[in-house]
Amino acid sequence: MTSIRTLLIAGGCTLSLAACDFLVARDRDEPAPVETEAPDATPDEATILPDESESSVMVASTATIDWDAARADLAATPTEQRQTSFQVESGGTAPPVPVLLPTGIVVPQGAESGVRFQPMSDGYFAAYPGIDYDIIVNGTNEVIGADTSGDGEDEPVLTYTPTMSGAQVSFSRYGADYFVEFECKSIEGDEADCITEQEALEVTNKLVIAGTR
Repeated sequence: MTSIRTLLIAGGCTLSLAACDFLVARDRDEPAPVETEAPDATPDEATILPDESESSVMVASTATIDWDAARADLAATPTEQRQTSFQVESGGTAPPVPVLLPTGIVVPQGAESGVRFQPMSDGYFAAYPGIDYDIIVNGTNEVIGADTSGDGEDEPVLTYTPTMSGAQVSFSRYGADYFVEFECKSIEGDEADCITEQEALEVTNKLVIAGTR
């Protein structure tokens, strides 16, 4: 009976050969053939792997700090010019970048408690509350993006950038990157205009070195 049924299946099957083999094998209580052919793909498509070297992810690296130049500048800076709102301890416990701070900052009366200096693992930040805007100075040894040190020039290149909340001035010195942010106390309309580019650059130009390792 089984052989007659097998012949009927083989003779009348209109499916593909693989399908018929499956039916015949099932009738004989045999395991169906397993299809092992790979999906259609060209050899190149099957072997191409992502090239990790072409990754667009930008990874920060640690800058090499010119501590000798920083110490020389600190020693050459008159004591009265180094009078800032913070006493930055020099030596091994200082932040991992030379500390630059603004001078002549007018802090509103009663806002002294808002003045802050915070060392961090990659640098430091210093915050000064103001009348029209707050000033935040950041120094970091993480290198991300283009160098703005001025390619060997004596004075660093200052880059002014308007922001949604005020403005920012960035530059590089001693191998570290510095950012001076101006945060407006009030914003009218779509733009923050509490400080002009000239004012922001003047504040940045008055930064003095206040501590080194």
